[in-house]
Amino acid sequence: MRITLVRTQSYTPLQLKENQRHQISPAEKMQTALRRDDCLGFYAVESGRNIAFALLRRFDTDSYFLWNMLVDSGHQGAGKGAAFLRLLIAFLRDEYHAKIVTTTYTFGNAAAKRLYESHGFAETDVVCEDGVHEVNMELILSEFKITEDGA
Repeated sequence: MRITLVRTQSYTPLQLKENQRHQISPAEKMQTALRRDDCLGFYAVESGRNIAFALLRRFDTDSYFLWNMLVDSGHQGAGKGAAFLRLLIAFLRDEYHAKIVTTTYTFGNAAAKRLYESHGFAETDVVCEDGVHEVNMELILSEFKITEDGA
């Protein structure tokens, strides 16, 4: 099936595994962010169903922070998150003329680390403070290439 990217201004929660819920912002916070002029929301849609969601915040003219990205639990492990991320990065580069995308993942989240690194994100630093244990990453979009295998 083909995944398409659909811009949205509202967030309808997707199903997540119990151990993943703490890794994203609460639904109310994402909905509030989507009302801001500097935030963008996108769904990955397959066969008419939302299978993934991403919330981004523009922090400079050509720079975006991937604030939240999640894949519905029924669609995890099938490469759909990777396909969604490829579409999202290409769209930001081509339509918004973005040059840099940054993101974070919770320290120890090996799946997120693999996903981001496989798309060219590089670790910039690690934050270990009270209540915050995350890895910051950055992708320079001029270095992002889509290949036939998707990476």
